[in-house]
Amino acid sequence: MMKVLLRNQLKMFINTIKTQSNKNYIGYAISTILLGVVIYFMSKGIWSISQSIPKPILEGIISYGFIAVIGFILLVGLPQVFKHLYAATDLQMLFTMPIPTRNIFWVKYIQSFIGTPLGLFLVFVIPLVVYGIAVSANILFYPVLILVTLSFVIIGLSMAYLLNLVLIQLIPGNRANEFMTIMSALSGLIVYLLFVFPNITSDQSMTERLMSGLPLMPEWVPMSWGSSAIMESATGSSQFLLPLVLVLLLAGVSVVIATSLVEKGFRTGWIRLSEGTGKKSKKRSKKSKIKTSIHHPAIAIGIKEWFAIKRDMREWLVFMPLIFFIIFPVFGFLSSGADLSDLQGHNEISWPITQGVLLFVYAIFNGSMAASSVAREGSSIWILRTLPVSGRDIAVGKLWISWLLPFILLTVIECIVGVFLGFTLVQFAIGIVLKAIITVGISSVGLWLGTVGAKYNSKNPQARLKIGTAIILMFSSYIYLALTAIPYIFLIVPIDAVGVTAEMGNTSGFLGFLANVVFTLLSWKVSFPILTGVIGVIVMLILSIGIATIFVRLSANRFDRGVVIDMGHGSNSKPLKPGRSLY
Repeated sequence: MMKVLLRNQLKMFINTIKTQSNKNYIGYAISTILLGVVIYFMSKGIWSISQSIPKPILEGIISYGFIAVIGFILLVGLPQVFKHLYAATDLQMLFTMPIPTRNIFWVKYIQSFIGTPLGLFLVFVIPLVVYGIAVSANILFYPVLILVTLSFVIIGLSMAYLLNLVLIQLIPGNRANEFMTIMSALSGLIVYLLFVFPNITSDQSMTERLMSGLPLMPEWVPMSWGSSAIMESATGSSQFLLPLVLVLLLAGVSVVIATSLVEKGFRTGWIRLSEGTGKKSKKRSKKSKIKTSIHHPAIAIGIKEWFAIKRDMREWLVFMPLIFFIIFPVFGFLSSGADLSDLQGHNEISWPITQGVLLFVYAIFNGSMAASSVAREGSSIWILRTLPVSGRDIAVGKLWISWLLPFILLTVIECIVGVFLGFTLVQFAIGIVLKAIITVGISSVGLWLGTVGAKYNSKNPQARLKIGTAIILMFSSYIYLALTAIPYIFLIVPIDAVGVTAEMGNTSGFLGFLANVVFTLLSWKVSFPILTGVIGVIVMLILSIGIATIFVRLSANRFDRGVVIDMGHGSNSKPLKPGRSLY
């Protein structure tokens, strides 16, 4: 039965390749070229340092590389595994046939391997094969390298399958939309813990231990087994046998554990996701009186957007980068042995830096949040066209809620950070008010781009913009931020920086020119503090409010004319030539 299933999967893969559009062929070619370039430069670098790199350092790099392999498989492979297990189009047909569920599972497992795991396997193995050739390694080095690397790839893939099979049993079927949100958060957390694990296990930093030849991780860690087996086999020593056997056993155990949940986690999970387990709400005997109030159309549109965001956890995925930008660096700072008290008492320096970081984060969130509000309408976009609501009210309604949510979240974070760092009340007030003014413009630009390149796909609701529009949004957000940051920086930079800019002005080139400009502006600020402050605020208001007004009007015009959303129903594939069988 497995042969039949694998043969069928191979034919489906070949037919899928045949029916791809030319655009997809170009994408595959570019991806292959990039992969080849990465492997080439890695191999070239290893060849050049192969004779001089000490064995302990290379062993540490290999062990950390295994962490990277597992982490990348979890980070990228979890959505792919979910798609193969529960969203594949052939599952409905396969489950109706007299085929053991375990056989279907193994076909999906092999299908998942031919993707990100296989690419990582090649990226890891080929440079080390080059190293073996350069140092004339023992013939045992090559099979041991392949077996160990393959084992860690299988361990990472089995972990991805195990997480899917376990969590699908814990989440109700009617909350399936939130499944990928939980998976994304969990995978990010696991990957972060994997990468900081070497720093947790020792008082020294990873770089210090690596350069001193000390092992990055304890000997009982499987990554140490793998690197030890590879390096011992390179010299022909028989000491590679025990760590190799341990790695192979661990890979086998991970596969056995993952396959033990096939019946309940695979078939039953697919049924639950397909049918849902939501219970019908009980009919109330008495109708409760609900007080209703009439809002302004712009307010009503914003409230409607809030309800749509609140009921679907996937909408909050846009804030996932906060974990990487704020929370993880804090944990990394504390785990390095530093203390928060080291940052306190220097609010003249920490406050401007905090404002710059927060503006950078606002540029990431506000534009995408506003742009996604347009495509969120999906197939119900026609309702907006039939409502007696002007395009201006729709644009303003979507704008204020898309601006308010990130503003509230990041303001709370700023207050927490400010309390720790000892910001004054004046600094709190100035920072919050100025960022509130600046970020309105970012949201308005994102809203207009959302009306231009909106895209909605029920299978991937997080992708709310076409690729080209998303790239334009990214660049335009930072261009806008750079323009508005000029008066903003002028307002928040302390007068004490005059001396620093004066010294930097002596340098030549663009940096010296920029330092002279800043020095001149700060000199005016020293001489006329009130006047320059008023001018800075006026310039910022003109830029922010002016740009926001322009793009809200442009968005309103597009809403009045009718916004077209790419629903993602069309297929980029082309049909097979007539007369040919699919199989």
